[in-house]
Amino acid sequence: MIRINLLPYRPERRNKQILQHLGWTFGSIALLGTLLMLVSMYGNGDLADLQTEFGQLQAQNMILKKKIGKIRNLDKLRADVERKLSLVDELQQGRFESFKTLIALSSVIPENVWLNSFVDNAGKLKIVGVGESNKSVANFMRALTQSPLFGGVALGVITRKLTSGVPVRTFNLTLDRLADVTQDSQQGGKK
Repeated sequence: MIRINLLPYRPERRNKQILQHLGWTFGSIALLGTLLMLVSMYGNGDLADLQTEFGQLQAQNMILKKKIGKIRNLDKLRADVERKLSLVDELQQGRFESFKTLIALSSVIPENVWLNSFVDNAGKLKIVGVGESNKSVANFMRALTQSPLFGGVALGVITRKLTSGVPVRTFNLTLDRLADVTQDSQQGGKK
């Protein structure tokens, strides 16, 4: 015998398929939501790590800025010290310049000439002295002129004067100290 199934199997199958599709859809959505949540948690963890690292880098940056400030301060101090040392070197070089000029001058003074005063004004020399005669003063001037250490020798005034009953000549001279006085006197002292 033939059986006829009059039950509506197609709508049941369709409902079953709809439920199955809805299950797959909600399952996919739940899986996708779970995946998004995991990715978000992983991203938040990375973000927290990056924020921590950023805070550490900012702290290191502040420390380095302080060190750079100290280094700049040290550079200023070093420049100041170098400037002061160069000034000390200049003073040290000029310290014995007048003394060396006097040594060079004493090598050309004749026996019958005496100096009363000597003024050194930045290489311009003024000498006031006493000589036994006009000839001795002239010899002194000639020796100064022939010296490579002095130049521009000029006689200001020469006058006759009695000192302790002895006639002498008082004079004043102006001359230039040449730039290499200190070098020549240093070399002369080393020979």
